[in-house]
Amino acid sequence: MTGVSKVARGLGFALMMAVFMIVILAAIAVYLLTVSTGQLEAISQDVQGVKAYQAARAGLDWGAYNVLRNSTCAGKTLDLSNDLAGYRAVVTCDPVGFESEGAASVQVFRIQSTGCNQTTCPAGSPGPTYVERQLQLTITK
Repeated sequence: MTGVSKVARGLGFALMMAVFMIVILAAIAVYLLTVSTGQLEAISQDVQGVKAYQAARAGLDWGAYNVLRNSTCAGKTLDLSNDLAGYRAVVTCDPVGFESEGAASVQVFRIQSTGCNQTTCPAGSPGPTYVERQLQLTITK
Protein backbone atom coordinates (compact mmCIF):
# COMPACT_ATOMS: atom_id res chain seq x y z
CA MET A 1 0.00 0.00 0.00
CA THR A 2 2.87 2.30 0.59
CA GLY A 3 3.98 1.87 -3.05
CA VAL A 4 0.60 3.07 -4.31
CA SER A 5 0.57 6.09 -2.09
CA LYS A 6 4.05 7.09 -3.30
CA VAL A 7 2.85 6.87 -6.91
CA ALA A 8 -0.29 8.84 -6.06
CA ARG A 9 1.81 11.48 -4.36
CA GLY A 10 4.10 11.66 -7.39
CA LEU A 11 1.11 12.06 -9.74
CA GLY A 12 -0.40 14.70 -7.48
CA PHE A 13 2.88 16.62 -7.48
CA ALA A 14 3.14 16.34 -11.27
CA LEU A 15 -0.44 17.56 -11.65
CA MET A 16 0.21 20.56 -9.42
CA MET A 17 3.40 21.33 -11.34
CA ALA A 18 1.55 21.11 -14.67
CA VAL A 19 -1.17 23.49 -13.44
CA PHE A 20 1.49 25.89 -12.14
CA MET A 21 3.32 25.83 -15.50
CA ILE A 22 0.07 26.45 -17.41
CA VAL A 23 -0.76 29.44 -15.20
CA ILE A 24 2.76 30.89 -15.60
CA LEU A 25 2.72 30.42 -19.39
CA ALA A 26 -0.75 32.02 -19.61
CA ALA A 27 0.46 35.03 -17.59
CA ILE A 28 3.47 35.43 -19.89
CA ALA A 29 1.21 35.21 -22.95
CA VAL A 30 -1.12 37.91 -21.55
CA TYR A 31 1.86 40.15 -20.79
CA LEU A 32 3.30 39.73 -24.30
CA LEU A 33 -0.09 40.43 -25.86
CA THR A 34 -0.44 43.62 -23.81
CA VAL A 35 3.02 44.84 -24.80
CA SER A 36 2.41 43.98 -28.46
CA THR A 37 -0.92 45.83 -28.52
CA GLY A 38 0.66 48.91 -26.94
CA GLN A 39 3.44 48.89 -29.52
CA LEU A 40 0.96 48.62 -32.40
CA GLU A 41 -1.01 51.61 -31.05
CA ALA A 42 2.19 53.64 -30.69
CA ILE A 43 3.19 52.85 -34.27
CA SER A 44 -0.26 53.85 -35.53
CA GLN A 45 -0.11 57.17 -33.66
CA ASP A 46 3.39 57.80 -35.00
CA VAL A 47 2.21 57.23 -38.59
CA GLN A 48 -0.72 59.62 -38.03
CA GLY A 49 1.68 62.25 -36.67
CA VAL A 50 3.93 61.93 -39.71
CA LYS A 51 0.94 62.28 -42.05
CA ALA A 52 -0.22 65.41 -40.19
CA TYR A 53 3.32 66.82 -40.50
CA GLN A 54 3.35 66.11 -44.24
CA ALA A 55 -0.07 67.76 -44.60
CA ALA A 56 1.26 70.87 -42.83
CA ARG A 57 4.36 70.78 -45.02
CA ALA A 58 2.21 70.62 -48.16
CA GLY A 59 0.33 73.68 -46.89
CA LEU A 60 3.60 75.59 -46.42
CA ASP A 61 4.71 74.68 -49.93
CA TRP A 62 1.37 75.83 -51.34
CA GLY A 63 1.58 79.13 -49.45
CA ALA A 64 5.19 79.78 -50.50
CA TYR A 65 4.32 79.03 -54.13
CA ASN A 66 1.46 81.53 -54.07
CA VAL A 67 3.57 84.25 -52.48
CA LEU A 68 6.53 83.79 -54.82
CA ARG A 69 4.61 83.10 -58.06
CA ASN A 70 1.41 85.06 -57.75
CA SER A 71 2.34 87.71 -55.16
CA THR A 72 -0.87 86.88 -53.29
CA CYS A 73 -1.18 85.99 -49.68
CA ALA A 74 -4.55 84.48 -48.84
CA GLY A 75 -5.50 81.73 -46.45
CA LYS A 76 -6.95 78.46 -47.65
CA THR A 77 -7.94 75.00 -46.47
CA LEU A 78 -6.43 72.23 -48.55
CA ASP A 79 -8.12 68.83 -48.60
CA LEU A 80 -5.39 66.38 -49.48
CA SER A 81 -5.70 63.14 -51.43
CA ASN A 82 -3.82 59.91 -52.21
CA ASP A 83 -1.65 58.85 -49.25
CA LEU A 84 -2.85 61.86 -47.22
CA ALA A 85 -6.57 61.30 -47.82
CA GLY A 86 -8.53 62.34 -44.76
CA TYR A 87 -5.95 64.96 -43.79
CA ARG A 88 -6.14 68.66 -44.46
CA ALA A 89 -3.98 71.73 -44.14
CA VAL A 90 -5.26 75.11 -43.03
CA VAL A 91 -2.93 77.78 -44.40
CA THR A 92 -2.83 81.38 -43.18
CA CYS A 93 -0.60 84.00 -44.69
CA ASP A 94 0.07 87.41 -43.20
CA PRO A 95 2.12 90.20 -44.76
CA VAL A 96 4.44 91.30 -41.96
CA GLY A 97 5.90 94.40 -43.53
CA PHE A 98 8.87 95.59 -45.55
CA GLU A 99 12.58 95.23 -44.89
CA SER A 100 15.45 97.08 -46.52
CA GLU A 101 18.32 95.09 -47.93
CA GLY A 102 20.83 97.58 -49.22
CA ALA A 103 19.03 99.72 -51.76
CA ALA A 104 16.24 97.17 -52.27
CA SER A 105 13.04 96.91 -50.28
CA VAL A 106 11.55 93.43 -49.82
CA GLN A 107 8.15 92.42 -48.50
CA VAL A 108 8.06 89.87 -45.66
CA PHE A 109 5.28 87.27 -45.34
CA ARG A 110 4.63 84.82 -42.51
CA ILE A 111 2.95 81.60 -43.62
CA GLN A 112 1.47 79.24 -41.04
CA SER A 113 0.15 75.81 -41.91
CA THR A 114 -1.74 73.47 -39.59
CA GLY A 115 -2.13 69.85 -40.72
CA CYS A 116 -4.65 67.59 -39.01
CA ASN A 117 -6.91 64.57 -39.48
CA GLN A 118 -10.27 66.25 -38.72
CA THR A 119 -12.63 68.42 -40.75
CA THR A 120 -11.45 71.55 -38.92
CA CYS A 121 -7.92 72.42 -37.80
CA PRO A 122 -7.55 73.03 -34.94
CA ALA A 123 -10.47 70.95 -33.75
CA GLY A 124 -12.80 72.53 -31.21
CA SER A 125 -13.22 69.33 -29.24
CA PRO A 126 -10.62 66.87 -30.49
CA GLY A 127 -11.17 63.18 -29.90
CA PRO A 128 -8.62 60.61 -28.79
CA THR A 129 -7.43 60.01 -32.37
CA TYR A 130 -6.95 63.71 -33.26
CA VAL A 131 -3.48 64.54 -34.57
CA GLU A 132 -2.20 68.02 -35.44
CA ARG A 133 1.10 69.48 -36.56
CA GLN A 134 1.80 73.16 -37.14
CA LEU A 135 4.63 74.72 -39.16
CA GLN A 136 5.61 78.33 -39.85
CA LEU A 137 7.65 79.91 -42.60
CA THR A 138 8.87 83.47 -43.01
CA ILE A 139 9.53 84.36 -46.62
CA THR A 140 10.59 87.52 -48.45
CA LYS A 141 9.72 88.66 -51.93
